[in-house]
Amino acid sequence: MPVFDKAAYFERMGYKPHPGQLEFHNDPHRFRVAPNGRRFGKTMMGAYEVETSAFVVSKHVTGGAQVGWIVGPQYTDAEKEFRIIYDDFRKIGIDKESIKFQNNPDNGSMHIKTNWGFELVCKSAKHPETLVGEGLDFVLMVEAGRHKRRTWGQYVRPALSDKRGWAAFTGVPEGRSEHSLLYALWQRGNDPKFPSWKSWRFPSWSNTIIFPGGRQDPEILEAEADLTKDEFDRQYGAQFVDKVGAVMQEWDDETHLADLDYNPRWPLYMAVDYGWTNPFVVLFIQIDEWGTVYVIKERRWTHTDTPDVARALLREEPGLVQNVLRLFPDPAEPDDTHTLANMLKVTPQTNTGGELKTRLTLIRQALKTKPEHVPEDHPDRKPGLFVDRSCVQLAWEMREGYRWPEHRSEVKSDSEHPMDKDNHGVEALGRFFRGHFGIPGETMTRRRTRLTRGRLG
Repeated sequence: MPVFDKAAYFERMGYKPHPGQLEFHNDPHRFRVAPNGRRFGKTMMGAYEVETSAFVVSKHVTGGAQVGWIVGPQYTDAEKEFRIIYDDFRKIGIDKESIKFQNNPDNGSMHIKTNWGFELVCKSAKHPETLVGEGLDFVLMVEAGRHKRRTWGQYVRPALSDKRGWAAFTGVPEGRSEHSLLYALWQRGNDPKFPSWKSWRFPSWSNTIIFPGGRQDPEILEAEADLTKDEFDRQYGAQFVDKVGAVMQEWDDETHLADLDYNPRWPLYMAVDYGWTNPFVVLFIQIDEWGTVYVIKERRWTHTDTPDVARALLREEPGLVQNVLRLFPDPAEPDDTHTLANMLKVTPQTNTGGELKTRLTLIRQALKTKPEHVPEDHPDRKPGLFVDRSCVQLAWEMREGYRWPEHRSEVKSDSEHPMDKDNHGVEALGRFFRGHFGIPGETMTRRRTRLTRGRLG
């Protein structure tokens, strides 16, 4: 193939990149990480960067046409970029020179293969078994803020090695979770120890076509007035901030959900969040000799008073209730605690209150996988908290239900707190962590060992 003029191709197709997009297109780094604000134009940018690969010879020693992927968290996430390429290729007649020319996001069939060998396939990280390929020239990972790090490290990165292929990562930041691919690679792109990587931060107002007033554009200012500061900084400023989206950003179904059974060798506890219209939640929790926490069962009731809950537990969970060593309640409801403890014949734990921030910090620390110095796929790298798969509601709260405020109208008296909804299982879990492990930093290891040994007798 002759030398390809990318700028001329853009002009031919009517694509006029704004300065931020142009900087990305002209950058020579092999790996480019571009977190962006909403309406920055990442879909057009990613699509045209991939599209031009159809007319460029592979860097592999054998040359030939390029082969690559667009990878989204789900197939539908990859469809926007693919649709631009699909429509452009039809416009210039490449569909008539193709062996495959399919765009069906409903069943995941988004595939172009030309008669000169260029091939583009959309992939979904939800189906990692499809992320197997040999000799890729390029990969565009869209909505990278929602991708997990292992998707890149275990599946995609090895496929680029043979041909020294390039990769680009775009999407709105989703927080600073250790599982977030976009955050981890954005840090790498800012580290001089990785010279083949480049990172940007493209806020929405970089798109001067849509926002001609830049940072002071009326549309930007109106969004800023409506959203919380953290949410605005994330959605429009393309910043990685902690207090956005799901509270438990460390949670990962694949890591933290397990098939658990009651283990008679480990102590058993019960944590409670009282409710009436909101659910009355009971969690059965065990701890092993290393201090790892296992939520083995959850029970929920609505419009049910405390005596009826106690009777239901005695009737339906006698094998567990008789082995409970201690109750971890909400200290704000002493009457309910007295009733429950007397009927179940279990001792209530003190010091289960205090600041919400403390309780959430303890849970989030337990969600992190350790030891941190070993690779993510190493068998010794495990979290400090597991939840049984039957605890569907608790898992949902941890995964996405319990959230930080997005709009200013959702912020109550304390903007430092998450929204007080869809959090009742987390509240019960937090009572347990606070009462059992104490305040973060107060000789946690020694306290955990002492308490665990004491319960084991």
